[in-house]
Amino acid sequence: MIRRALRAAPATSINTLVLLLCQVLGIASVVAIQFAGSLVGERLAMDMRLATLPVAVLVLSSALGTWPASQMMRRFGRRPCFIAAALLSAGCLSLAARAVELSDLWLFCAAVCGVGLQGAFVQQYRFAILEGQPSGRAPRLLTMIQLASAAGIVPGVSLFGLLEGRTSSYMPCALMILAVLQALAALAFVAYRPQEALVAEASATPDARARALYWPMVAMGAGAFLVMSLIMVPTPLQMCGVERTSVREASWVIQVHLLSMYLPSLSVGALLKRASIAQLQGLGLLFLLVGFLVSWLPGFGGHLIGLALVGVGWCYVFVTATTLVARSRPGPERFRAQGVNDLCVFAASGVASLTSGALLSALGWSGLLYLGLALVLGLMALAWDVHRA
Repeated sequence: MIRRALRAAPATSINTLVLLLCQVLGIASVVAIQFAGSLVGERLAMDMRLATLPVAVLVLSSALGTWPASQMMRRFGRRPCFIAAALLSAGCLSLAARAVELSDLWLFCAAVCGVGLQGAFVQQYRFAILEGQPSGRAPRLLTMIQLASAAGIVPGVSLFGLLEGRTSSYMPCALMILAVLQALAALAFVAYRPQEALVAEASATPDARARALYWPMVAMGAGAFLVMSLIMVPTPLQMCGVERTSVREASWVIQVHLLSMYLPSLSVGALLKRASIAQLQGLGLLFLLVGFLVSWLPGFGGHLIGLALVGVGWCYVFVTATTLVARSRPGPERFRAQGVNDLCVFAASGVASLTSGALLSALGWSGLLYLGLALVLGLMALAWDVHRA
């Protein structure tokens, strides 16, 4: 056993470095489409209601690819699947750049579908990084993968703002640079060596209270994604298309929002030592409420602070809901429970992404915020009802 652990140590260290690097690059391509998708949609779509279609395609293709990704890795192993997914993303980002040059919305959406499928494999990195590692390192490794996700946001969004003004075709150039980065990720996975887990995962004992809260927490997690996507996806449209701000300013707003979604998760463990899950979830809902109210302030500052608060609120609500979902089912039963939860979450995010452009066109920015506030108040009522005991 000791010899086996010593042989595995160098390989697991290399695997950790490869997965952290590829997490940064994989997240960069996904958030780039999240940011640029609505801007490209507005430019290419004849109907404003179709402006957020590329972002909706990204979310839905990621959702549909989750199950096939897990089955392919079960059959062929992680390394060939990770390499193939990175190469698929590289090719599709190149195709997306060509679609922008040709002003072809449907070709762009087809390319985005491939990036979304690669996103389903990126979700598996957090499981792969734990393979061959002692269970005591799991919290530290998961924190590192969260930080890698946050780091990937910066090149994924800021690239468009940096190239704007330097070239008239900044959008295709940015997409081509991201395609090269995905090709480098595929090359990095050549060094990846799959490992058998050295420590068997213990089957968690279900929490009776969490079991009773399963469906309310599924609704809470999906609702958090719904209200967050409802304001995040159309923000570049509102800023660049209606308020005529620069792409650079819009990219800063989205970067701060995405960092606010990931970085607060590092504080959840410390906060749960001082407060209950119900209290932390209530704090998250309060952040969401204040974020929507601040978003009414005109100009760059209102968008920046409002979306940052919405990101923090989403983080606390989603993490606490997911924690209770994970505790609600034991053994093999938990895979089905978590799968249903992820399907509901992706469906809610996809609906918000697909309809937010039409809602912005029909209701205006204030009307969209009123709708978001109503949904947040509904989530507050649900949380009060299920946690008051």
